[in-house]
Amino acid sequence: MKRIFFRLLLLALALSILEGGSWLLLAASPQLRGRMQTAAAGEDPSARGRAEGRIGHLLPSGGFLEEVIHPYFGYSVVPPAQALVGPLSLDALGFPNGGPFEREHPPNSVVIGIFGGSVAAYFAKFGGVQAIFEQLKTLPTFAGKRLVVLTGAHIGMKQPQSLMALSYLQALGVDFDVVVLLDGFNEVVNAPFDLVPAGVFPFFPSLWNQRVANLELDTTMRSRIGELAYLKERRAAAMARLLASPLRHSHSVELLWALYDGNLEATIETKRVELDTHKSDAQRDYAATGPQWPHGSEDALSADLAAFWFEASLQMRAITEAKGAQFFHFLQPNQHVAGSKPMDAAEQAVAIRGGEEFAPHAMRGYRFLRERGAELAAQGVHFHDLTQLFAETTEPIYIDNIGHLDRKGNEMMAAAMAAQIARDLAGATP
Repeated sequence: MKRIFFRLLLLALALSILEGGSWLLLAASPQLRGRMQTAAAGEDPSARGRAEGRIGHLLPSGGFLEEVIHPYFGYSVVPPAQALVGPLSLDALGFPNGGPFEREHPPNSVVIGIFGGSVAAYFAKFGGVQAIFEQLKTLPTFAGKRLVVLTGAHIGMKQPQSLMALSYLQALGVDFDVVVLLDGFNEVVNAPFDLVPAGVFPFFPSLWNQRVANLELDTTMRSRIGELAYLKERRAAAMARLLASPLRHSHSVELLWALYDGNLEATIETKRVELDTHKSDAQRDYAATGPQWPHGSEDALSADLAAFWFEASLQMRAITEAKGAQFFHFLQPNQHVAGSKPMDAAEQAVAIRGGEEFAPHAMRGYRFLRERGAELAAQGVHFHDLTQLFAETTEPIYIDNIGHLDRKGNEMMAAAMAAQIARDLAGATP
């Protein structure tokens, strides 16, 4: 009995040392500890804005926004069944959380449309437009009126998709009072990161080759899609087993899972990049790749992308003002812009880690966007550069490595945009 007791005591001591050591390793590594926090929050560990096999977006809630080709602005979302019943809405037109569709201007209302990519879509979804309207209500033109928010923004969109979406909605009879464009990152990153390496025309929508390529002809692409789907299922299943087990409270088990999850995440990312940059082994498919663009150096490509963004903004201003509405263009902040935000190690682990492949495109591209943005302002566009908005903000606000903001970050951005729009409408100098 004493021998058994002694062995149990040694085992308990060994487990205590193992648990203590694992706790120290987890405490010293915010990246490892953050994995469990992310899993406990119910977020899908493989949700990077794309789901192989079906193009779309996995949601933290477990839902899935499936995308389909759209004849005018590249792609749209398959609406939920309830959106297809009853009056036509922007959701039924393929804009998630798009709002109501009315061909006549709603009485005693202010209709604000917001366009751009995911930063703009999340900004609208989480109350950014309402915050802007609270500021606008102090102006006589908007006093006593109610707000109607119309969202023409969606994940991954880049110019000219915003231009096309605005034109489409106006042609359908939507009557805006204020149009807000919040963009920049996708415009200079998606082409050099996703499109150009795959031989796709840089001004096509993101992942265009995957959206329209004839997979029946390209066995390599089909194989890579299947492999990615399998790896993501393995990762999600491992997380589910951990969360369902009482061992999730063990520091040692958490450490082992975090190391396994990190290794699997790195493999998935490698495979995803291989898929994104895969050039079809089938006969060249013009529908998937479009024409060749002689962009030359990386700087030349970034300059071309910024010029295209510049012209699209001028066009949006023109068609907005032609209908008697006001147009405002904001260059979204991004952590990869040098000197744009001080970060501690914990925020860097979230906001910088994993973004090494596209960060150089953002750094280079934003330089050209800021230069062309100054030209927009000189030509009378209500353009405002928000890249230095968080230059003195020390607390963490970025929630991933592509520029999405937490609630506080969105609130700060909304306050800055609202104040600037109010000043512009009041006739003050920007």
